Amino acid sequence: MTAMRRLPIVAMTVVALLAALAGTASATNDPYFSRQWALSQIGAPEAWTKSTGSGITIGIVDTGVDLGHPDLAGKIAATADCVNHTCVAGGGQDTHGHGTMVSGIAAANTGNSKGVASVAPGARLVVAKVLNSSGEGRVEDINNGIRWVVDNGARVVNLSLGDPNFLVSSVLGTPLRNGIEYAWSKGAVPVLASGNYATGVGDLGTGNYGTVNTLVVGATDRAGNVPSYSSPMGNAKWGLVAPGGAGSGGADSNVVSTYPVASGGTGYASASGTSMAAPHVSAAVALLLAQGLGPAAAVARILATADKSVACGRGCQGRLNVAAAVGADPAPPTTVASPVTTRDPSAPRTTVRRPTTTVAPVVTSTTTTVPPRSVQSAEPPEQAAPVPMPVDGAPPGRSAAVVVTAVVLVVLMGGAVGAVGLRAAARP
Repeated sequence: MTAMRRLPIVAMTVVALLAALAGTASATNDPYFSRQWALSQIGAPEAWTKSTGSGITIGIVDTGVDLGHPDLAGKIAATADCVNHTCVAGGGQDTHGHGTMVSGIAAANTGNSKGVASVAPGARLVVAKVLNSSGEGRVEDINNGIRWVVDNGARVVNLSLGDPNFLVSSVLGTPLRNGIEYAWSKGAVPVLASGNYATGVGDLGTGNYGTVNTLVVGATDRAGNVPSYSSPMGNAKWGLVAPGGAGSGGADSNVVSTYPVASGGTGYASASGTSMAAPHVSAAVALLLAQGLGPAAAVARILATADKSVACGRGCQGRLNVAAAVGADPAPPTTVASPVTTRDPSAPRTTVRRPTTTVAPVVTSTTTTVPPRSVQSAEPPEQAAPVPMPVDGAPPGRSAAVVVTAVVLVVLMGGAVGAVGLRAAARP
């Protein structure tokens, strides 16, 4: 049996609850909205004038979700616990944090005067808990979780997981291939974090995606560039980058999202990693499906409208531009062909490495690390520490007490997911 872990979160900052979140297409009254540079980078506020993802369900296959989080109230259509057994409907409480962060980026309530805004505020979620409180889980559980969310209405499947054994997965491919192909065959679009295992030596640290039908997502920082931890897409059929954070620095350098209230007290945190990048793309796909596009057309539109001016390496077709994708902004040139695969991905595995940071160890999310057993994880742990953010409208830049929560998730053969206080097992 192969084991995997969630991808480690590169950096995480616990955020205190700010003010109210509001709700118009171009701006909201959400307290943390002004700090969500990621939404502006991809043109989300503009995109909301055309689509909010209403009527679409996004599947989150991760560490579960905080079932009582106020910013996710009414958004969770169904949950299941798939850890160490076949999926059982119900439960799925997130005791790690990673899955709650991923869920908030994709579809947190927006304009409700609470916490954060999301990319697809009109979408709903079905969540399969496939990783335990340490961010570890078996490949078979993850594949079962993918099938469960798809069979329960998911039209997009977010996999913020990665395989830490990238040398193996670079040859054999992702161990989640069966689940991914099941989703695609049923009309759902799989979205997989590339991992946090970049080595800086060509494509070393890259998974062998071959012809796998999944959008593979790397990360960008606040400046719109690819951070050093983000694994390249290599031979991915459909690759692009999206906001994932710097992997170091303070809360404003990374991605702010929901976090289990019981774990951090505030209910919000800032983290980085390809695990954070993937849900931006999953939600963007949901906006397009809500406009009536089919799976293949939605994928083609995402890639065709990506910002081609961003240098993101082989296999990458640009940076996500959801405003252009939904028709809210003029689309950039769209003459980029999908990369051709040169390797055969028959024995899939994915590896993601954790980025190095100069801040206290923070959790990185977006890739899964898989040890040679039966456990997979979301992402390898981030190397930046959680730092509290200003509250009650304090201006960006003001610091609050620093709260450090280490999170390490390792998924042997899947994507990666990282979150504060949780263990990530996916790596770029």
